[in-house]
Amino acid sequence: MQKKRPLGLAISLSLLAVITPSAHAADTPDGSTVAGSAAAGAAAIDLDRVEVRPQLESQTRAVDLKRSSDAIEDAVSSDAMGVYPDQNVAESLQRLPGVSVTRDQGEGRFVVIRGLDANLNSVSVDGIAIGTPEDSSRAAPLDVIPSDSTERLRVVKSPTPDMPGDAIGGAILVESASAFDREGRNLRGKIEASHQQLSGNTSPKAAINYSEVFADTFGVALGVNYQNRKFESDNTEVEYGEFDGGAEDDLFATSLQQRKYEIERKRIGANLNLDWHPDDDNRYYLRTLYSQFDDAETRQRTLFNFGDGDVTALGSNQYRVDDLPADAIQKRMRYRTKKENTFTTSAGGENRLTNAVVDYKVGYTRTEERVNDEMEARFEYSGDDLGASVDQNSGIPRYSLTSAQWMDNGNYDFDRFVVSPKQVNDSERSAQINVRFDGDASSIKFGLLGRWRDRDVNVDERELRVGPDVALSDWTTSTPDHRGGSLGQGMSSDAMRRYWAQSGGQYSARPQDAGGNALTSLEEDYTASEDIFASYVMGTWDVGALRIIGGVRVENTQFSATGNSVEVAGNGRSFTVTPLSVSRSYTNVLPGLHLRYDAGDDWVLRAAANKTVSRPSFGDVAPRVGLSRGDEEVRIGNPQLDPYESKNIDLSLEKYLGSTGIVSLGVFHKSIDGYIVNTVSNTDPAYPGFEVTRVINGNKATVRGAEFNWQQQLAFLPAGWDGLLVGASGTWLDTDFDPGVAGRERDDFMLPRASKHVYSAHIGYEKAGFSTRVAAVYRSEYLDSLGDSRAYDIYVAPNTQLDFSMDYKITSNVSVYFEAQNLLDKPLELYQGVRSRTLQNEEYGRTYALGLKVAL
Repeated sequence: MQKKRPLGLAISLSLLAVITPSAHAADTPDGSTVAGSAAAGAAAIDLDRVEVRPQLESQTRAVDLKRSSDAIEDAVSSDAMGVYPDQNVAESLQRLPGVSVTRDQGEGRFVVIRGLDANLNSVSVDGIAIGTPEDSSRAAPLDVIPSDSTERLRVVKSPTPDMPGDAIGGAILVESASAFDREGRNLRGKIEASHQQLSGNTSPKAAINYSEVFADTFGVALGVNYQNRKFESDNTEVEYGEFDGGAEDDLFATSLQQRKYEIERKRIGANLNLDWHPDDDNRYYLRTLYSQFDDAETRQRTLFNFGDGDVTALGSNQYRVDDLPADAIQKRMRYRTKKENTFTTSAGGENRLTNAVVDYKVGYTRTEERVNDEMEARFEYSGDDLGASVDQNSGIPRYSLTSAQWMDNGNYDFDRFVVSPKQVNDSERSAQINVRFDGDASSIKFGLLGRWRDRDVNVDERELRVGPDVALSDWTTSTPDHRGGSLGQGMSSDAMRRYWAQSGGQYSARPQDAGGNALTSLEEDYTASEDIFASYVMGTWDVGALRIIGGVRVENTQFSATGNSVEVAGNGRSFTVTPLSVSRSYTNVLPGLHLRYDAGDDWVLRAAANKTVSRPSFGDVAPRVGLSRGDEEVRIGNPQLDPYESKNIDLSLEKYLGSTGIVSLGVFHKSIDGYIVNTVSNTDPAYPGFEVTRVINGNKATVRGAEFNWQQQLAFLPAGWDGLLVGASGTWLDTDFDPGVAGRERDDFMLPRASKHVYSAHIGYEKAGFSTRVAAVYRSEYLDSLGDSRAYDIYVAPNTQLDFSMDYKITSNVSVYFEAQNLLDKPLELYQGVRSRTLQNEEYGRTYALGLKVAL
């Protein structure tokens, strides 16, 4: 009887056997190899039962989707989401060429396609456009959708005329699973524990998915997933400005703050899909997907307003601050729970008639955000005036104070409470029908689409300074760890909330704050409705190996909205509110021509020329005016904004390497008219003497770029090495942007949020029951926002994300996996003007996950 080895040793020996290349490797019936002495026992091991190929299978599916598409697109399949250590859909998409993400608390949130703002993308779930919980933007956050709720993701970079035209950046298509995507009954589940290095917290995650086809005609697919992640981040933020006696180009850290975030982020996802295929000519379906995103966040911060003191430049980026008033040092504690949920459902079918194919769909989507409990308590240091020294040689300024008394919570006086509830409702109903007539080598297709969208945004903020004093020492906790420096004694969020529950009713606003509270409570409130009616005609002709797709789409937009004009008197004690309303209608004609040529020997050439559109953000186009006479400032919405319009040209050359590999090179050009920008002016004739902030249609923006992508299984290598999978992609952008900002006519601008370079690469290995992968994504710096001059422009610094995953199949049904995210421990970094002036540095640490998967 063979002696049993400990499980850990058995797994280690098995891994060694399958990953060690050897001249003595023996082939097994399934084509895998067992090296060295393990070869002698190969006949006793049924490797068919432990074969695992998630990377190769997902790569094959993605290549098939791209190869068969008439549009220019890239895809990720569901298996890839199991391989990558991705928290959500946004992070799964960043692996595609030309795609990057912007992050929130270290997690991917918004998807950037070809360097264009996420505001210019369209996002749909099972063909139904989804809204956004953002109060002013159109950008749909994709961190609210867990990867486990989806089957495949597609990014269409050049849509055909039968697709919605609001996709200057691209169209992101999220698709959930159908039972007919798999064979027979399928049940799979996983449990996971993830550990964040910075916080030391370990968090659970679980998912289960089931699908089955009954009598070959009726399919059911459903899934449920859950994650509760507790983590932290360390943030340092700086503001730079001129100071009395300083040189014109000498900017000093007038304000520096240390922030500590403690977050509990829950995700719940569920989907139920029903399919009925009574025969080969008819099919019907119901699709539903629900995702819930709950984010409980505690933020404590300490602020040092060095600019309030007397600043002296000492040379070599060294500064001395004298007579820093005590109230220039402040402590603030904020707590809020943000709840976002997205629900989509659609029902439709497809019928093949004698001479035509008809498909149709009705859909409904609802997106909501609730932040009902946001509050912040503010305190000011009450000790003696201080002195400080500031060293700006290290990116993040280093500082020291002449006394450590500021660290003691007992030395702070209560200043105010700020409460900031917010509610956003976004819903859309839609209906569409398409009819296609097929000929011998051609087809003609017509379609109609109606979308009826409603939004309601209510943003409130009030400052409450009248009420009992609060002893901050009663809320004291231990000093929180922070990589950037000390925040002094900690503050308890639980103690603050208990106090507010007991005594919050005793606080009110000062009379001189009445106008400011009205401004922050009413200015950003609006309701809006947007109805879109689209029709198109599209023809497809096959001429030998050439496919020609041409057509035109017409979209009519009818928009109406209500908002407020709020004017605050100079003393802040009185204000007037005037309701505003607006309605508008406009039509966009969007022609498109697509060519696809199968050149033989697995070469495919594509070309596309089309026109796309993106509508202004709701917050920009809503009618609103916020005027403060005391501050001599006014903020104005612009209901007369025109939509962005883009003329696009795409060319690509693709070489398919068997069924699993591809090499492709593409070039593209976009000329965008009416690019919308935010402007600040002191010369508006309607508001003499005021600083006026408004959005306008700027001048033209141009995007030129190239994309390269290669991925392949190296099956031609000798046995033992033939399980290698490699891939690399790169995107290069050249952008021109004229924002039309007065005083900066001679400056050259890169398009906001457009990185010049985005690279990704991966190397993986799969053999028998073992699969592992290392993946890296790099993006270069990009412009985040424009200032009054180059010295005040804000940039996001370059970033590299390195992740690792490993999967080992213990039996034919059970596997374990390990994942590591942000292995380089890279922060989110922003800088002002030049790289040496760090504006924000936020660190998250590494995250590790260990899980178990079961498939039946």
